[in-house]
Amino acid sequence: MDCSGPRLALVVAAAGYGARLGSEVPKQYVPLLGIPMLQRTLAALSTCDRVDALAVVVNPQDVDYCREEIRMESIEKVVRVVAGGEERAMSVRNGLWALSVIGTWDFVGVHDGARPLVTCQEIGRAVDSLVNVPTLDGVVLAVRSPDTVKIVDKAGLITSTPDRRTLWRAQTPQIFRWQVLMDAYAQPDGVLVGATDDSALVERLGGKVAVVEGSTENFKITDRADLRHAEQILAERRR
Repeated sequence: MDCSGPRLALVVAAAGYGARLGSEVPKQYVPLLGIPMLQRTLAALSTCDRVDALAVVVNPQDVDYCREEIRMESIEKVVRVVAGGEERAMSVRNGLWALSVIGTWDFVGVHDGARPLVTCQEIGRAVDSLVNVPTLDGVVLAVRSPDTVKIVDKAGLITSTPDRRTLWRAQTPQIFRWQVLMDAYAQPDGVLVGATDDSALVERLGGKVAVVEGSTENFKITDRADLRHAEQILAERRR
């Protein structure tokens, strides 16, 4: 751990079911080359010197199981395993509350449990950006959109075509200054549920958030094609 740098805690959101994957078990427990997806995600985060603590949010019925698995795998940076809520935002809020019981942090971020291919280099770039620009409230790993995006109305008619050069696809982790994200998640439940990601909640309060170039390999696994792609990347990384 880099004791001279800012203290960073991450909430790992893994309380969904991943119906689109068509698995008999929740998506986060589906094996990737023999190892459960969530375990791979936690291992990737735990090996990063820039990460000091992890709070894992899982489905309520899985809390005891995950605590035992994490203990057996000796993932020491996991400081809390807590139950999630009905919506992702409620799960993240539970994770933030769990971290606040321990203390406060310089930076706090949120990472999807279904993004197991994140690297320490990407996390380091995000943290460095937040350190080097004191006026920023947060940073979001993102990649440029390779596609032209259309804005359509309810009838499916195209109403506009944004300049592709201005479009980025947001990833995680999304990292913020501690109090900034705590304030964002103190907003009413209706606001939390309506947000598409953590950055949107910070932006709603006037926060200044920047994108940091991520990697196309840090994608969220949602279907069988993603699963096959992730296993291919993992196999290539072993070489």
